[in-house]
Amino acid sequence: MDSWAENDISYPSLNADTPNKAEPPAEMQAAGFAPTYMDKGGNLVIGDPLTAQHVNFILCDLYRKYKDALARIAELEGGK
Repeated sequence: MDSWAENDISYPSLNADTPNKAEPPAEMQAAGFAPTYMDKGGNLVIGDPLTAQHVNFILCDLYRKYKDALARIAELEGGK
């Protein structure tokens, strides 16, 4: 399940190729993603646009860290 995250794929689109991964902006990474919600006045507040490219980037990063952690644990356990 984790190997797909390493694949860089581009999808042909009207003006340019659309990549399957894109790093979220630094502001979003620092503060997290604002959700869409109803405020106290009953108004709809639109949250941050979290694209599939952002989700794929985040999952790829998590999978890389997961694999690294597994390798470190295996090394600490003597290669088991």
